[in-house]
Amino acid sequence: MPIIWIEGRPVAEWVEELNTLGFKEKETIVVSHGCWKKPTRVAYQMKRRGFNWIYTPHGMLEPWSLANHRLKKIIYYHLFEKRYFRLADAVRAVSTREKENLERLLRRKVELVENGVKMPVYKPKQNTLQFLFMARLHFKKGIVPLVQAWSRVMKGTSAKLFIAGPDEGELIKIRPFLNENIEYVGAVYGEDKVKLLQESNYYVLPSFSEGFPTSVVEAMSYGAIPLISAGCNFPEVFEKSLGYRMEPKEEDIAVQLNNLKDKIYDQSLSKKNYDFIERYYSVPAIGNKLMSMYNKMNRQE
Repeated sequence: MPIIWIEGRPVAEWVEELNTLGFKEKETIVVSHGCWKKPTRVAYQMKRRGFNWIYTPHGMLEPWSLANHRLKKIIYYHLFEKRYFRLADAVRAVSTREKENLERLLRRKVELVENGVKMPVYKPKQNTLQFLFMARLHFKKGIVPLVQAWSRVMKGTSAKLFIAGPDEGELIKIRPFLNENIEYVGAVYGEDKVKLLQESNYYVLPSFSEGFPTSVVEAMSYGAIPLISAGCNFPEVFEKSLGYRMEPKEEDIAVQLNNLKDKIYDQSLSKKNYDFIERYYSVPAIGNKLMSMYNKMNRQE
């Protein structure tokens, strides 16, 4: 059964293109990513034309996200979103907590299939204090309390914090804190991104809410030790002692940074992170789970 990842193009364009390529409605799965407006609406209309549909909210229906601009979202959810996703053949969550939250909210079974990453070759890290934040500069990512805490604890040390990602309103707030050991490098791609991941010992994401933080998984695949919040929905980091918990509060972040600033880098923990991601979150591992989900849909036909 062919699988199509849909974007927000008009439905008529999708159907015409798929029919031209020989895809038959009943034999094709469309996968929508995210919710609200285009992704769900387009997938819903394609489902009504006979396609199979996997609904993947990617954390957009998590409690924190729903509480942000709550009134607008609740109105749209009850008028449109709920009516649309009821037709989906399957709902996919990308973290255990998201699965639990979605099953409570949607009152239906939800499949858990996390996001996978391509594994690089493992290379031991240098014993340096290089930290990396690589995400959108958005309020929910916790970037402001991070730089506030960093300026208190790490100023004047040899530690370095690289901030990478497109600005979504927070750059103006963190700009006064940028100095010789806090550097904003903008959005990075390709070799520049790989270089940052290879050279960074720690990956920091004190987020208020995530569906599942693929950026954390990617950093761990390069051996970086994660410093993340409970809101990242990645409890295995804490359960298996793979990293450190850091909530999006200046005081909490300052405590963790202070604990690490004079600590020798733990190479064995770095390798433990790499091995964990390779076993459970590599493309082959997640690919097997996806194929199992698709095959289950085929059997239900």
